[in-house]
Amino acid sequence: MRIAIVGYGKMGHVLHEAALRQGHTVVSVIDPHGSAGQITHRDLTASALSGADVAIEFSVPEGIEGRLDTYVAAKVPAVIATTGWYGQLDSITAKMDGKDCAIIWSGNYAIGVHLFFAIARKAASLMNRFATYDPVVQELFHAGKGDSPSGTSLMLGKILLEELDRKERLETGRLDRKRTADEIHLSSARGGANPGTHTLIFDSPEDSIEITHRARSREGFVTGALQAAEWIRDGRKGFFTLDDMLRQLLS
Repeated sequence: MRIAIVGYGKMGHVLHEAALRQGHTVVSVIDPHGSAGQITHRDLTASALSGADVAIEFSVPEGIEGRLDTYVAAKVPAVIATTGWYGQLDSITAKMDGKDCAIIWSGNYAIGVHLFFAIARKAASLMNRFATYDPVVQELFHAGKGDSPSGTSLMLGKILLEELDRKERLETGRLDRKRTADEIHLSSARGGANPGTHTLIFDSPEDSIEITHRARSREGFVTGALQAAEWIRDGRKGFFTLDDMLRQLLS
């Protein structure tokens, strides 16, 4: 593949190395703020995407809607690995409906995380029958992560809301009050160099059940993003999630 990399922070660097190692060509690196010599363009334009089969972005949430418009206008398939923009998800999904686009997004491209989600969904469906087990989501990330909670925690929280009848909303902030019975608290810690740990806890007065996904490196995220890039450029049209890809691959 001929790849345009959008965003050249830590993940952009790992993506660049992995893409070359797998035999792909990086035709442009687009970042308005970085100083690395590999950066070829400061602005995301159709010209910056020229010659690319696909764009993969690990960028900042600010400006996400404008970048999506650029991918659509340039007719370049895009893999959106940027997190922190999900407050706009409904409006962006509606805007993308019917557009001539090939875009896939996810809060986490590590395939193991999506297996973790499947396990969490099954566990939550069981726990729906046992109200004494109260869910909590805890995450730990490196000190440099720019958003909180992670997209992964939000996706996990959405699964829990879908499966647990007694839960109605997510609380992602600091709690200086008693948590209400219909809330699920997503707690975040930042420190060190941890690439990402997520734990789902079902706690009762008698015992506790914990399910954890622990990333060992950032490689899993870019491996999944490159696989998604291969999938999205294969003649597909639409605004997809990684779940769409996994359902098709597993079928």
